[in-house]
Amino acid sequence: MGETRTKGPSAVWAGPVDAPAVVVLDPSGAAPHGELPATWRPLTDHLQVMWCRLPAADEPWQEVDEVLAEFRDRDVPVHLVAGAAAGARVGDLANRHEGVVKSVQTFAAPLPLGHPDVVLAVVGRLLAQDVHPREEDDAGIDIARGSGPSLLGDAASALWQSVNQVFERLKRG
Repeated sequence: MGETRTKGPSAVWAGPVDAPAVVVLDPSGAAPHGELPATWRPLTDHLQVMWCRLPAADEPWQEVDEVLAEFRDRDVPVHLVAGAAAGARVGDLANRHEGVVKSVQTFAAPLPLGHPDVVLAVVGRLLAQDVHPREEDDAGIDIARGSGPSLLGDAASALWQSVNQVFERLKRG
């Protein structure tokens, strides 16, 4: 098992560079073949997804620091997703990159970070945060900034379509 965890790239990513980002900190080392897990791929039409394989990196936390610094330069909001085995270092990382990291979500074993339930939980959390933060107008009325379609809403729709396609294939046998 140790060989699987250390072989392959330490980070893989996909998605538009100007879109909100989800950075997955995976202490178990999934995605050893240089691709995102299939469950995450439907989101990459609308979100950046960066998968950091902590066991594959020589200095994993330094690499993640560098990745987050790149997001600061692009002025992109980041949501951290981590396996609980990553420990307290995730909180430290979020604190160091306070202006970039907008939220953190951790998942306990045995649920792998590539599991569809994890992806659905992340999308749910992102939708709850809303891409267009709310603010009050001059009269104190709560309004949403921006008027275009929500990137996260589009990502959620893509995910639901992907999940429905899987279920349809399973039903057909």
